[in-house]
Amino acid sequence: MELQWPLIIFTTLVAWSAGLFASQCVLAFQGGARKTQMTSWIVAAVLLVVGGIAVFLHLEHWERIFNGFGHLTSGITQELIAIVALAVVALVYLVMLRRSADETVPQWLAVVGVAVSVVLVAVMAHSYLMPARPAWDTPLWILAVLGNACILGPATLVVLMAVKGDLGAGAAAVTTAAPRAAVAGGSTKPAARA
Repeated sequence: MELQWPLIIFTTLVAWSAGLFASQCVLAFQGGARKTQMTSWIVAAVLLVVGGIAVFLHLEHWERIFNGFGHLTSGITQELIAIVALAVVALVYLVMLRRSADETVPQWLAVVGVAVSVVLVAVMAHSYLMPARPAWDTPLWILAVLGNACILGPATLVVLMAVKGDLGAGAAAVTTAAPRAAVAGGSTKPAARA
């Protein structure tokens, strides 16, 4: 089977976008990286849009993508629902960010942003689990895509924070919280030190 570059680009960019948005939400929950919030939101939105466009290039007749949306069990339908959910949460996040005088968002919204980001990545990765492709048909693929999101998102956020002069305690928090959450089953609290 030849490489399907549009699907590779879609999967990578959407995971990257979700990882960046989730990392941004982790810092927003902690009240950090205030100067970087808007820039991070814009970069995450661009990654999501470009990834979304790439998936259409996978099909020779892109309009046929809509044929799969009629079935809720279809992977592409589930991906669309998760992407729309992330887009709605991201738009609410943007509105709250713009209305805030101090570049903050409510903590509940940050928690929802992380949860929706994780669900999107898991749903997107799950759509690749197919018995017809035994090499892909493993739950480890879901962990691999979540791992990509947990690496690309925080790394991008740290670069944006450095560019904006917003580094500090927030950089340490974002670079350790996401990988720790992936390993510890969702907890972003530091492990107790002996």
